[in-house]
Amino acid sequence: MASLHYEILTDPAPLQVPVAGEERQGSVCIVVSNPTMDEVIWYSIEVRVPCGQADGDLTANPKTISARVERNTATKQGEEPIVAWDDNTGVLTVTARPNALFREAGSMALVLDGFPVSGAAGLVLLHVLERAANGARVQKNPVTLSLLKQLPKVPRNFRAKQSLVATGQDVVLQWDGPDTLVYRIQGPDGPPETVAPTPGATGWQWSPAAGQEPKRDATYTLIATSPGGQQSGYFLTTTVHLRSPEFEGVTATDGIHSPWVEGTTDRGRIVFTTQGARIRDAADGLGTLFAATTDVETVTAAWVRGRGSDAGWIGFPSDGIRVGRGGGSDLGTVTADRISVTGINTQWVGDRDAGKGWVEFPQSGVNVRKDGKQDWGTVAADLADLNGINTKWVQGRTAADGWIEFPASGMNVFQGAGSRQWGTVAADKADLNDVVTHRAQVKERLTLQGGLSVDNVLETQDGPPRLIVHGRLDAEGEVKADHTVTVTGDLTTLGMLRVQGESRLQGKVNAGAHLSVRNAGDWIMHTNDGKVAINGDLRVHGAFRSDS
Repeated sequence: MASLHYEILTDPAPLQVPVAGEERQGSVCIVVSNPTMDEVIWYSIEVRVPCGQADGDLTANPKTISARVERNTATKQGEEPIVAWDDNTGVLTVTARPNALFREAGSMALVLDGFPVSGAAGLVLLHVLERAANGARVQKNPVTLSLLKQLPKVPRNFRAKQSLVATGQDVVLQWDGPDTLVYRIQGPDGPPETVAPTPGATGWQWSPAAGQEPKRDATYTLIATSPGGQQSGYFLTTTVHLRSPEFEGVTATDGIHSPWVEGTTDRGRIVFTTQGARIRDAADGLGTLFAATTDVETVTAAWVRGRGSDAGWIGFPSDGIRVGRGGGSDLGTVTADRISVTGINTQWVGDRDAGKGWVEFPQSGVNVRKDGKQDWGTVAADLADLNGINTKWVQGRTAADGWIEFPASGMNVFQGAGSRQWGTVAADKADLNDVVTHRAQVKERLTLQGGLSVDNVLETQDGPPRLIVHGRLDAEGEVKADHTVTVTGDLTTLGMLRVQGESRLQGKVNAGAHLSVRNAGDWIMHTNDGKVAINGDLRVHGAFRSDS
């Protein structure tokens, strides 16, 4: 008993033997599986295929067989078996790699395909020799697999012996199929005809009865059913072409040669010229060609128009094309998904809806209008690359954005909200000759390379209440301090130093000229030319010394 299980499958099932000189290819698949949950020690599997033309042979041409292993779950990755096909002896050998086991519940498929099936129907036996371990010894286990080769049980290859014949008497139809079916032929006219086909040397064949021969191209249908009618049947078709078809009005043996062709009831005419064909009407004038579709290389015409009398038309002047409408010479409209042109010369361009924006082209440039009227419109774009812009004002995309107007004096910046409220200019740097402003706020540092001239008031509000001057501060007018003035260095006044409140000096007071102390109305003390004058009482709480 074999250690492994073997099953054989064929494609087609069963294999079809060829008839009438045709070739039928087939495939054989042997599924080898381990029906146990234990690993099997195996060495090789040898499959002997009978080759020849006998009914027990698989193929007469073993060199065409392609052998391989598919769907392998029997061995681990990297331990795939070695496959060898000997096309001289017809033996397939599958050898296990050293120490490789056939895994529990594993399987593999041995595939033989690409071969022509031998021509005799019958039973084919494939002999399998399995070499596997039985305990400590190697045991050879033979297995026989069988498959069938059968003649086709359905009709096939329905054809005309000659697809192009001179007359209908030469029509011969042939097909291959079993003699267990009932055959009927459906011709181009009339009901199906039950026939008794005669087996030919290459299959079945049939010809139409006398008087039933086709006079022009004809299509025949082969209907094959079982005698009891249990099956729906088989339907095959073929077409026969006649070299000289006959029609009710014309019999042509070698084409039709005529200077013209004319209708019978309506006297339209086709005249054949050296260039081709010309359509004439009943009065022998140029006629009209009606067709669903016309496929031509070139159309030469003075103009082309729609079918209605009021339809649009296209004229072809020497400089191009002209699109018109109606029965007059009015210009029409071109409607298209896309137009690719080198240039467009037009007075204006608008949307399909007349109430939308439009663009006109005056001599000065481009005007953009809106609502189908003369009101100025809006240009929306990602970028605009212009040499110059002339405009009354510029604003952001929404009504809430700031805007800029351009009066004769320069430029005004306003906020978007409110009515002409001054806005804010934000920039990294501003390079200006003069700044005229009611108020200036410096968030970090104000650096003056030249100087600072203050005509009225210089005031510091936010932050530390101080003004730091690292260089020199020149005040040509008055310096007024409402609170305390602290001078850590020298304080030099070229003019008058007037203190309205209390003056407290912790060090020395050196006056190079006059020093005067005054109250609100008059002077109290002053020095003048080496003399100290006191206007009022002199009160000394400590010592008073005089050198003279």
